[in-house]
Amino acid sequence: MSDIDTVVRDISAVVADLVIYLENSGQQEAHTFFTQVQDQLVRVDGEEQLLEIFLLLSMTAFQGFCMDPFATMMADRVLDHAQQVAHTFSADDDIVH
Repeated sequence: MSDIDTVVRDISAVVADLVIYLENSGQQEAHTFFTQVQDQLVRVDGEEQLLEIFLLLSMTAFQGFCMDPFATMMADRVLDHAQQVAHTFSADDDIVH
């Protein structure tokens, strides 16, 4: 399993939980947005598509929907994970940490 596959698997699990919660709690606009993210995760076959999803996630706050505190916490988990992965992918291989 590649690093991309591992990242997609991990993020997909959290996004799936969030999508289910949003649907069950009737938060339709947020549900639609995160369902779009979920659909794109299924089609990831490389780093470029994964980074496109991270860009989409970075625009979450500008979508105009509000979520309840629990959904916000779940979305924050997705966004935090995406940010950490994006930072890792953008790290310079020549720099020793």
